[in-house]
Amino acid sequence: MAAENPVESLQEEATCPVCLEYFTEPVTLECGHNFCRACIAQCWQGSDTATSCPQCRETVQQRNLRSNRQLANVVEIAKRLSLQQQKEQEGAGCAGNTRRL
Repeated sequence: MAAENPVESLQEEATCPVCLEYFTEPVTLECGHNFCRACIAQCWQGSDTATSCPQCRETVQQRNLRSNRQLANVVEIAKRLSLQQQKEQEGAGCAGNTRRL
């Protein structure tokens, strides 16, 4: 389900469907789905035969992992926006409090 907040939508797109964290060293499979390099390696660990995409189950070749630098850049932007949003929310609680202690 897509988030209505654009920042939340970006965060969802920057999240690995296996570990549910921001992508780390994102790679793209032949089917077009993206995963962290470590996550897909763990999914395929011990499989010497055909491997499949954890998302769509399409058979793919292990050697055809492509680094996705553009997605890595999107992840960095999502992280910065998330930190900025968090700081703004933390600051909002103190904005109305002008009473001296």
